[in-house]
Amino acid sequence: MKYTTIIYLLLLTLMIGCGSENDTTSTETGTTAENTETLRIGVMPKLVGITYFEATGQGAKQAGQELGINVHYDGPTSAIHEDQVRMLNTWMAQDFDVLAIAPNDPDAISSTLRSAVRDGFTVMTWDTDANADTSRRQVFVNQASNQSIADTMVDIMVQGLEEQGKEPKGKFLIVSGTPTASNQNTWIRFMKARIESEFPDMEILETLMPGEDQSKAQEMTTAALNSHNDIVGIWGLTSVAIPAAAKAIEDAGKTSEIYATGIGLPSSMKPFVESGSCTKFALWDPVDLGYLSVYVAHHLKTKGELADGTYDFGRIKGVVVKDGEAILGPPIVFTKENIANYNF
Repeated sequence: MKYTTIIYLLLLTLMIGCGSENDTTSTETGTTAENTETLRIGVMPKLVGITYFEATGQGAKQAGQELGINVHYDGPTSAIHEDQVRMLNTWMAQDFDVLAIAPNDPDAISSTLRSAVRDGFTVMTWDTDANADTSRRQVFVNQASNQSIADTMVDIMVQGLEEQGKEPKGKFLIVSGTPTASNQNTWIRFMKARIESEFPDMEILETLMPGEDQSKAQEMTTAALNSHNDIVGIWGLTSVAIPAAAKAIEDAGKTSEIYATGIGLPSSMKPFVESGSCTKFALWDPVDLGYLSVYVAHHLKTKGELADGTYDFGRIKGVVVKDGEAILGPPIVFTKENIANYNF
Protein backbone atom coordinates (compact mmCIF):
# COMPACT_ATOMS: atom_id res chain seq x y z
CA MET A 1 0.00 0.00 0.00
CA LYS A 2 2.83 2.39 0.93
CA TYR A 3 4.64 1.80 -2.36
CA THR A 4 1.40 2.08 -4.35
CA THR A 5 0.74 5.49 -2.80
CA ILE A 6 4.25 6.71 -3.63
CA ILE A 7 3.94 5.58 -7.25
CA TYR A 8 0.53 7.27 -7.51
CA LEU A 9 1.93 10.55 -6.23
CA LEU A 10 4.86 10.39 -8.63
CA LEU A 11 2.53 9.81 -11.59
CA LEU A 12 0.27 12.66 -10.47
CA THR A 13 3.24 15.02 -10.25
CA LEU A 14 4.36 14.10 -13.76
CA MET A 15 0.87 14.64 -15.14
CA ILE A 16 0.61 18.09 -13.57
CA GLY A 17 4.04 19.05 -14.85
CA CYS A 18 3.27 17.98 -18.41
CA GLY A 19 -0.06 19.80 -18.36
CA SER A 20 1.50 23.09 -17.31
CA GLU A 21 4.04 22.97 -20.12
CA ASN A 22 1.31 22.77 -22.73
CA ASP A 23 -0.99 25.45 -21.33
CA THR A 24 -1.26 28.60 -23.52
CA THR A 25 -3.12 31.83 -22.80
CA SER A 26 -3.47 35.37 -24.16
CA THR A 27 -3.76 36.86 -20.68
CA GLU A 28 -1.03 39.01 -19.15
CA THR A 29 -1.15 39.17 -15.37
CA GLY A 30 1.22 40.08 -12.57
CA THR A 31 4.67 38.87 -11.69
CA THR A 32 5.85 35.49 -13.07
CA ALA A 33 9.20 33.74 -13.08
CA GLU A 34 10.17 35.81 -16.12
CA ASN A 35 9.06 39.11 -14.58
CA THR A 36 11.92 40.28 -12.42
CA GLU A 37 12.65 43.70 -11.02
CA THR A 38 15.74 43.86 -13.23
CA LEU A 39 13.53 44.37 -16.30
CA ARG A 40 13.73 48.09 -17.11
CA ILE A 41 11.36 49.86 -19.47
CA GLY A 42 11.85 53.44 -20.65
CA VAL A 43 8.57 55.15 -21.49
CA MET A 44 8.90 58.52 -23.24
CA PRO A 45 5.89 60.79 -23.90
CA LYS A 46 5.90 63.61 -26.43
CA LEU A 47 6.52 66.00 -23.56
CA VAL A 48 6.09 66.28 -19.81
CA GLY A 49 4.28 68.97 -17.85
CA ILE A 50 0.77 68.68 -19.34
CA THR A 51 -2.14 66.87 -17.73
CA TYR A 52 -2.64 64.33 -20.52
CA PHE A 53 0.88 62.93 -20.30
CA GLU A 54 0.82 63.08 -16.51
CA ALA A 55 -2.17 60.72 -16.71
CA THR A 56 -0.43 58.33 -19.12
CA GLY A 57 2.56 58.32 -16.78
CA GLN A 58 0.31 57.38 -13.88
CA GLY A 59 -0.97 54.38 -15.83
CA ALA A 60 2.53 53.34 -16.90
CA LYS A 61 3.70 53.31 -13.29
CA GLN A 62 0.63 51.37 -12.16
CA ALA A 63 1.41 48.64 -14.68
CA GLY A 64 5.04 48.58 -13.60
CA GLN A 65 4.01 48.01 -9.99
CA GLU A 66 1.64 45.20 -10.95
CA LEU A 67 4.29 43.47 -13.07
CA GLY A 68 7.09 44.04 -10.58
CA ILE A 69 9.32 45.80 -13.11
CA ASN A 70 11.20 49.08 -13.28
CA VAL A 71 9.41 51.76 -15.34
CA HIS A 72 11.28 54.99 -16.07
CA TYR A 73 8.85 57.65 -17.34
CA ASP A 74 10.28 60.90 -18.66
CA GLY A 75 10.25 63.13 -21.72
CA PRO A 76 11.27 66.51 -23.11
CA THR A 77 9.75 69.66 -21.64
CA SER A 78 8.50 70.84 -25.03
CA ALA A 79 7.13 69.06 -28.11
CA ILE A 80 10.33 69.52 -30.11
CA HIS A 81 11.58 66.47 -31.94
CA GLU A 82 15.26 67.44 -31.61
CA ASP A 83 14.92 67.36 -27.80
CA GLN A 84 13.24 63.97 -27.98
CA VAL A 85 15.98 62.55 -30.21
CA ARG A 86 18.66 63.83 -27.85
CA MET A 87 16.92 62.22 -24.88
CA LEU A 88 16.50 58.95 -26.77
CA ASN A 89 20.22 58.89 -27.59
CA THR A 90 20.95 59.33 -23.87
CA TRP A 91 18.64 56.44 -23.01
CA MET A 92 20.38 54.23 -25.56
CA ALA A 93 23.57 54.57 -23.51
CA GLN A 94 21.74 53.17 -20.48
CA ASP A 95 20.53 49.73 -19.50
CA PHE A 96 16.92 49.79 -20.72
CA ASP A 97 15.38 46.56 -21.99
CA VAL A 98 12.50 48.21 -23.86
CA LEU A 99 12.17 51.72 -25.29
CA ALA A 100 8.53 52.83 -25.63
CA ILE A 101 8.32 56.19 -27.41
CA ALA A 102 5.48 58.58 -28.31
CA PRO A 103 7.13 60.44 -31.22
CA ASN A 104 6.76 64.18 -31.78
CA ASP A 105 7.85 63.72 -35.38
CA PRO A 106 7.40 60.20 -36.79
CA ASP A 107 9.96 60.67 -39.55
CA ALA A 108 12.61 62.62 -37.63
CA ILE A 109 12.88 60.00 -34.89
CA SER A 110 12.67 56.88 -37.07
CA SER A 111 16.40 56.63 -37.84
CA THR A 112 17.25 56.86 -34.13
CA LEU A 113 14.71 54.16 -33.32
CA ARG A 114 16.22 51.99 -36.04
CA SER A 115 19.65 52.48 -34.48
CA ALA A 116 18.22 51.38 -31.14
CA VAL A 117 16.85 48.21 -32.75
CA ARG A 118 20.28 47.50 -34.29
CA ASP A 119 21.83 47.97 -30.86
CA GLY A 120 19.61 45.24 -29.43
CA PHE A 121 16.83 47.26 -27.78
CA THR A 122 13.22 46.18 -28.01
CA VAL A 123 11.50 49.25 -29.53
CA MET A 124 7.82 50.14 -29.64
CA THR A 125 5.71 53.27 -30.03
CA TRP A 126 2.58 54.46 -28.25
CA ASP A 127 0.08 57.35 -28.55
CA THR A 128 1.68 58.34 -31.88
CA ASP A 129 3.42 56.01 -34.30
CA ALA A 130 6.77 56.37 -36.02
CA ASN A 131 7.33 55.26 -39.59
CA ALA A 132 6.93 51.51 -39.12
CA ASP A 133 9.16 50.53 -42.04
CA THR A 134 12.10 52.84 -41.39
CA SER A 135 12.01 52.73 -37.58
CA ARG A 136 11.70 48.92 -37.35
CA ARG A 137 9.61 49.31 -34.20
CA GLN A 138 7.79 46.13 -33.20
CA VAL A 139 4.39 47.38 -32.04
CA PHE A 140 2.39 50.60 -31.94
CA VAL A 141 -0.09 50.98 -29.05
CA ASN A 142 -2.86 53.16 -30.44
CA GLN A 143 -5.57 54.92 -28.42
CA ALA A 144 -8.32 53.87 -30.82
CA SER A 145 -8.49 53.28 -34.54
CA ASN A 146 -7.85 56.46 -36.50
CA GLN A 147 -11.09 55.99 -38.41
CA SER A 148 -13.17 55.63 -35.24
CA ILE A 149 -11.68 58.83 -33.78
CA ALA A 150 -12.34 60.74 -37.01
CA ASP A 151 -15.89 59.41 -37.24
CA THR A 152 -16.56 60.32 -33.60
CA MET A 153 -15.41 63.88 -34.24
CA VAL A 154 -17.67 64.27 -37.27
CA ASP A 155 -20.63 62.57 -35.56
CA ILE A 156 -20.46 64.79 -32.45
CA MET A 157 -20.29 67.94 -34.57
CA VAL A 158 -23.22 66.97 -36.82
CA GLN A 159 -25.36 65.82 -33.88
CA GLY A 160 -24.49 68.95 -31.90
CA LEU A 161 -25.56 71.23 -34.72
CA GLU A 162 -28.78 69.28 -35.18
CA GLU A 163 -29.52 69.63 -31.45
CA GLN A 164 -29.19 73.39 -31.94
CA GLY A 165 -31.66 73.24 -34.81
CA LYS A 166 -28.95 73.75 -37.44
CA GLU A 167 -27.99 71.83 -40.54
CA PRO A 168 -24.43 70.53 -41.02
CA LYS A 169 -23.25 73.32 -43.26
CA GLY A 170 -21.21 76.50 -43.09
CA LYS A 171 -17.64 77.29 -42.11
CA PHE A 172 -15.60 75.21 -39.66
CA LEU A 173 -12.20 75.46 -38.02
CA ILE A 174 -9.77 72.79 -36.82
CA VAL A 175 -7.29 73.50 -34.02
CA SER A 176 -4.66 70.76 -33.95
CA GLY A 177 -1.16 70.42 -32.50
CA THR A 178 1.98 70.34 -34.61
CA PRO A 179 2.38 69.75 -38.36
CA THR A 180 4.38 66.58 -37.66
CA ALA A 181 1.83 64.91 -35.31
CA SER A 182 1.00 61.85 -37.40
CA ASN A 183 -2.02 60.77 -35.36
CA GLN A 184 -3.78 64.14 -35.56
CA ASN A 185 -2.88 64.52 -39.24
CA THR A 186 -4.44 61.12 -39.94
CA TRP A 187 -7.63 62.01 -38.04
CA ILE A 188 -7.92 65.24 -40.03
CA ARG A 189 -7.44 63.41 -43.32
CA PHE A 190 -10.18 60.89 -42.44
CA MET A 191 -12.47 63.66 -41.16
CA LYS A 192 -12.10 65.64 -44.37
CA ALA A 193 -12.72 62.57 -46.51
CA ARG A 194 -15.96 61.76 -44.73
CA ILE A 195 -17.14 65.37 -44.71
CA GLU A 196 -16.47 65.70 -48.44
CA SER A 197 -18.42 62.50 -49.07
CA GLU A 198 -21.39 62.92 -46.70
CA PHE A 199 -21.58 66.60 -45.76
CA PRO A 200 -20.41 68.63 -48.79
CA ASP A 201 -21.90 71.86 -47.38
CA MET A 202 -19.43 71.82 -44.48
CA GLU A 203 -16.41 73.96 -45.39
CA ILE A 204 -13.20 73.59 -43.37
CA LEU A 205 -11.46 76.96 -43.51
CA GLU A 206 -8.05 76.08 -42.11
CA THR A 207 -6.18 73.98 -39.56
CA LEU A 208 -4.40 75.93 -36.82
CA MET A 209 -1.14 74.50 -35.45
CA PRO A 210 -0.39 76.03 -32.01
CA GLY A 211 1.63 73.05 -30.77
CA GLU A 212 0.93 71.91 -27.21
CA ASP A 213 0.56 75.49 -25.97
CA GLN A 214 -2.91 76.32 -24.63
CA SER A 215 -2.35 80.07 -24.51
CA LYS A 216 -1.16 80.10 -28.11
CA ALA A 217 -4.10 77.91 -29.14
CA GLN A 218 -6.53 80.38 -27.58
CA GLU A 219 -4.81 83.35 -29.22
CA MET A 220 -4.87 81.71 -32.65
CA THR A 221 -8.52 80.67 -32.26
CA THR A 222 -9.51 84.18 -31.21
CA ALA A 223 -7.70 85.62 -34.22
CA ALA A 224 -9.54 83.19 -36.51
CA LEU A 225 -12.89 84.15 -34.99
CA ASN A 226 -12.08 87.82 -35.59
CA SER A 227 -11.17 87.09 -39.21
CA HIS A 228 -14.23 84.90 -39.86
CA ASN A 229 -17.33 86.04 -38.03
CA ASP A 230 -19.47 83.31 -39.59
CA ILE A 231 -17.73 80.18 -38.21
CA VAL A 232 -20.34 77.68 -36.98
CA GLY A 233 -18.14 74.93 -35.52
CA ILE A 234 -14.64 74.27 -34.14
CA TRP A 235 -12.81 71.02 -33.53
CA GLY A 236 -9.95 71.03 -31.01
CA LEU A 237 -7.90 67.90 -31.58
CA THR A 238 -5.54 68.02 -28.61
CA SER A 239 -6.06 68.19 -24.86
CA VAL A 240 -4.98 71.86 -24.91
CA ALA A 241 -6.70 72.86 -28.15
CA ILE A 242 -10.29 72.08 -27.12
CA PRO A 243 -10.32 74.06 -23.83
CA ALA A 244 -8.56 76.91 -25.65
CA ALA A 245 -11.22 76.91 -28.35
CA ALA A 246 -14.06 76.76 -25.82
CA LYS A 247 -12.56 79.68 -23.88
CA ALA A 248 -12.12 81.74 -27.06
CA ILE A 249 -15.77 81.12 -27.95
CA GLU A 250 -16.90 82.13 -24.45
CA ASP A 251 -14.80 85.29 -24.49
CA ALA A 252 -16.25 86.22 -27.88
CA GLY A 253 -19.78 85.77 -26.52
CA LYS A 254 -20.59 83.21 -29.22
CA THR A 255 -21.50 80.14 -27.16
CA SER A 256 -24.90 79.85 -28.85
CA GLU A 257 -23.47 80.53 -32.32
CA ILE A 258 -20.45 78.21 -32.49
CA TYR A 259 -20.46 74.52 -31.60
CA ALA A 260 -17.16 73.28 -30.15
CA THR A 261 -16.01 69.71 -29.70
CA GLY A 262 -12.81 67.71 -29.93
CA ILE A 263 -10.36 65.57 -27.99
CA GLY A 264 -10.05 66.67 -24.36
CA LEU A 265 -9.60 65.76 -20.72
CA PRO A 266 -12.65 65.73 -18.41
CA SER A 267 -10.65 67.59 -15.75
CA SER A 268 -9.97 70.56 -18.03
CA MET A 269 -13.27 70.47 -19.94
CA LYS A 270 -15.69 70.21 -17.02
CA PRO A 271 -16.12 74.02 -16.60
CA PHE A 272 -16.92 74.41 -20.29
CA VAL A 273 -19.36 71.53 -20.28
CA GLU A 274 -21.12 73.04 -17.27
CA SER A 275 -21.25 76.48 -18.92
CA GLY A 276 -22.54 75.05 -22.19
CA SER A 277 -19.71 76.24 -24.42
CA CYS A 278 -18.89 72.58 -25.14
CA THR A 279 -21.62 70.00 -24.60
CA LYS A 280 -19.82 66.91 -25.90
CA PHE A 281 -16.23 65.88 -26.52
CA ALA A 282 -14.29 62.64 -26.66
CA LEU A 283 -11.15 60.93 -25.44
CA TRP A 284 -9.83 57.51 -24.51
CA ASP A 285 -8.62 56.92 -20.95
CA PRO A 286 -5.00 58.19 -20.92
CA VAL A 287 -4.27 56.30 -17.70
CA ASP A 288 -5.26 53.08 -19.48
CA LEU A 289 -3.13 54.03 -22.49
CA GLY A 290 0.02 54.32 -20.37
CA TYR A 291 -0.92 51.15 -18.50
CA LEU A 292 -1.47 49.14 -21.69
CA SER A 293 1.79 50.41 -23.21
CA VAL A 294 3.84 49.01 -20.32
CA TYR A 295 2.02 45.67 -20.43
CA VAL A 296 2.72 45.42 -24.16
CA ALA A 297 6.37 46.36 -23.58
CA HIS A 298 6.63 43.66 -20.94
CA HIS A 299 5.08 41.10 -23.30
CA LEU A 300 7.51 41.96 -26.08
CA LYS A 301 10.51 41.48 -23.81
CA THR A 302 9.39 38.35 -21.97
CA LYS A 303 7.43 36.53 -24.69
CA GLY A 304 8.70 37.97 -27.94
CA GLU A 305 6.46 38.80 -30.87
CA LEU A 306 2.93 40.09 -30.26
CA ALA A 307 0.97 38.11 -32.83
CA ASP A 308 -2.41 39.11 -34.24
CA GLY A 309 -5.21 38.24 -31.84
CA THR A 310 -7.16 39.40 -28.82
CA TYR A 311 -5.42 39.83 -25.49
CA ASP A 312 -6.18 40.61 -21.87
CA PHE A 313 -3.49 42.85 -20.38
CA GLY A 314 -4.00 43.20 -16.64
CA ARG A 315 -7.27 45.08 -16.07
CA ILE A 316 -7.70 45.90 -19.78
CA LYS A 317 -9.61 43.16 -21.54
CA GLY A 318 -10.13 42.39 -25.20
CA VAL A 319 -7.25 44.35 -26.71
CA VAL A 320 -7.20 43.70 -30.45
CA VAL A 321 -3.77 43.34 -32.06
CA LYS A 322 -3.47 43.38 -35.82
CA ASP A 323 -0.55 44.09 -38.16
CA GLY A 324 1.69 45.38 -35.41
CA GLU A 325 -0.92 47.69 -33.85
CA ALA A 326 -2.56 47.18 -30.45
CA ILE A 327 -5.76 49.21 -30.04
CA LEU A 328 -6.91 50.33 -26.60
CA GLY A 329 -10.57 50.60 -27.63
CA PRO A 330 -13.20 53.05 -28.89
CA PRO A 331 -13.12 56.64 -27.61
CA ILE A 332 -15.35 57.72 -24.72
CA VAL A 333 -17.86 60.51 -25.39
CA PHE A 334 -18.17 62.86 -22.41
CA THR A 335 -21.29 64.87 -21.61
CA LYS A 336 -22.73 66.77 -18.67
CA GLU A 337 -24.34 63.52 -17.53
CA ASN A 338 -21.16 61.41 -17.24
CA ILE A 339 -18.21 63.79 -16.91
CA ALA A 340 -18.19 63.62 -13.10
CA ASN A 341 -17.49 59.87 -13.32
CA TYR A 342 -13.94 60.46 -14.60
CA ASN A 343 -11.00 61.87 -12.68
CA PHE A 344 -8.34 62.42 -15.32
